[in-house]
Amino acid sequence: MCKKILTLLLLFNMYFSYSQDTIVYFSDAIKGNINPYKRASNKAYESNDIKEGKKLFDSLVKTKLIGTKFDDFSLKVYKEKNVKINRINKPIFIITYASWCVIPKGEIPALNILAKEHRNDLQFIVVFWDKKSDIKNIAYKFSDNIKVCYANEYYAKDSHIISTIKHNLGFPTSIFIDENKNVVNVKHFDNIIKLKTPIKEAITTSYNYFSKDINENLVNSVTKNKSFTTN
Repeated sequence: MCKKILTLLLLFNMYFSYSQDTIVYFSDAIKGNINPYKRASNKAYESNDIKEGKKLFDSLVKTKLIGTKFDDFSLKVYKEKNVKINRINKPIFIITYASWCVIPKGEIPALNILAKEHRNDLQFIVVFWDKKSDIKNIAYKFSDNIKVCYANEYYAKDSHIISTIKHNLGFPTSIFIDENKNVVNVKHFDNIIKLKTPIKEAITTSYNYFSKDINENLVNSVTKNKSFTTN
């Protein structure tokens, strides 16, 4: 009897250790959970229940996406060499746009300031869902501390990142990844700047909005990594 109990305990420990070490990739987590979310989300927005739609997205992020391993996407960088996510050895802050969507006033200058302030501890990446030729009039507005990238259905190798992020999460969306390439947070952000807002006020508002988000995510990523190493 004792031998059976010991055997069961051993098997349980082996299974638990395996479960702890199993890696769940970001794209797989989305693929396995996006359909129920989309059905519920579409129903909420059809009923004009914006609050419920946001709540559903936040729930998807919190329960299914945070803690997953971000895929080693290869990104085409405007006027630079392509970069693979796993070759960046610090936390990453990704923001997705499209050239045909108007970026709120003051947002780019605010991101440029933040990218300079965090140049040693965080890599900023902007991904436009466009062809290279589509972003030539906007790419130059971002500082050298920000990698301006592009991905489009036109390019065969972009299908994975497009299906994972663009088609499922939409845009504009931000994704914060820690130095171990674990997803810390995913967020939809709204246009909080009114068209007639003075430029200095717009920059300050955008700066404060993103700065708060970035600093909270940096703290969370450090806390989780310390917790992981002590367990």
